[in-house]
Amino acid sequence: MPNPPWWVINYLKGGSRKTTTSIFLAFALAASGEDVLVVDADHGTQGVTDWASRVYATPDPEGDFLSLPFDVVQWSPQSGLLVPFVQRAAKDTGAQRVLIDVGGEAPEVLRQVLVKARLLIAPIGPEEGELSRVPATASLAKAARVPLHALLTRVPAPGKGIARDARRYLAEDEHLPVLQTEIPQDRETYAHVWGKIPPNLGAYAPLADELRMWEAAG
Repeated sequence: MPNPPWWVINYLKGGSRKTTTSIFLAFALAASGEDVLVVDADHGTQGVTDWASRVYATPDPEGDFLSLPFDVVQWSPQSGLLVPFVQRAAKDTGAQRVLIDVGGEAPEVLRQVLVKARLLIAPIGPEEGELSRVPATASLAKAARVPLHALLTRVPAPGKGIARDARRYLAEDEHLPVLQTEIPQDRETYAHVWGKIPPNLGAYAPLADELRMWEAAG
């Protein structure tokens, strides 16, 4: 595919589940038959690379080593500019879609990749400390004219309580589109699968469908 769409996963704050979102989305898209490339552009923590490395180092009960249903490449500033790096990797892997995980404290990296991005997906917890970083991320998306879609994560009860309040704040005060899919605070499904192939994609399967819908509409 000559120009696969790029989905950037970023929120300018650490610990907002960017890597979990990237990995689970990659599994969900691959499960529906897409050839996916995940670019680990978080050169500070390299969470995607760590997750993938752990999968490849884990044998199954028969002693065979596991593999991922998508490609992963790692970028660092020493690799040169991010956009041509991603373009080369997409061409080499034949990706139909590219997911790019950008570090939460790297606005300069986010600026680079937004030049080519189709969507910016911002995982945001419903707590005040996370919501306070919305303007910084939104301003970069607006400058690049890239649609930003807020993804509520770690919500105690989807659609209720603080999740409902956070959705109202993002939509009414910050004027951002908020994805209908919300990721619940389900540690068994999302927090205990680091470095593994998740047996259950939870809310990320419908999230992938919803994002494709937004992409088609845009």
